[in-house]
Amino acid sequence: MTEKKTIITDENLKEITGGAGMMVIGEATVLTTNLNIRAKADKDSAWMGETSRPAKFNVYEIVQNQGYIWYRIADNMWIANDGTWVAFSTK
Repeated sequence: MTEKKTIITDENLKEITGGAGMMVIGEATVLTTNLNIRAKADKDSAWMGETSRPAKFNVYEIVQNQGYIWYRIADNMWIANDGTWVAFSTK
């Protein structure tokens, strides 16, 4: 039996978060496939789903942890960047 994966895109993220009214500081463009979305900026945090290129997300906060740059794309939803997985641009 294979595990069903939750694929999160920029379109269904708005439905999931309900547009929380946070200040957008930039945009993250996913450059890889099967990028995990975590509940916190921590690789051991709860898995919330995954996303793949060419998804684009608004970014609300950036932190560095465990050798990665983490982008908060919604409440309790973070993606990591090793320098090749995500392209970030300011708004």
